[in-house]
Amino acid sequence: MAGILHMQTTTSELPLNASLPEARPSCPDPTMDELARLKHQLLQAEVRRARARAAMAGAEADVKVLNSRLKALAK
Repeated sequence: MAGILHMQTTTSELPLNASLPEARPSCPDPTMDELARLKHQLLQAEVRRARARAAMAGAEADVKVLNSRLKALAK
């Protein structure tokens, strides 16, 4: 499956009371941008893992059904 997608965020998370211009940082904090990017990548990886588990469960069910049909026909 594809590797981790590299997506960069351009906004940092600010508290709700940070609406005044003096409450906002003059330059975005690269550490917060990196944190947001890593959180996003982690979420994407968890989604990929969940999809892979679902696919694996479906394949396991297919194997069981096909094995049962094969055994029934072999009798």
